[in-house]
Amino acid sequence: MNRLSDYLQHLRQRLEDWEYQFDRFQHRMEDINDEWRDQARERLAELKQRSDTLRAKIADLESQSELALEDIRDGLDLAWDGLRLGLLSARGEFGQGAD
Repeated sequence: MNRLSDYLQHLRQRLEDWEYQFDRFQHRMEDINDEWRDQARERLAELKQRSDTLRAKIADLESQSELALEDIRDGLDLAWDGLRLGLLSARGEFGQGAD
């Protein structure tokens, strides 16, 4: 995936997939006890903020040229990893497992 448009499409698809996982996690939160639910909601808010940050970085990348791709890619990959690990951690912590 050397082309900017391919990379952007790949990132958008990954983000859409993880947003689906967020929705599933949010619906499952209703099945846990109140104490854990409050903590899960806090964690979900943090993950939503990370998702918004990643979406903003993707928008920034869309306005850049192919030459800027390599410079920006590392930051996007780090943001993606933080989002992915945050959701996996939250799901594990609140007994949701990793589907």
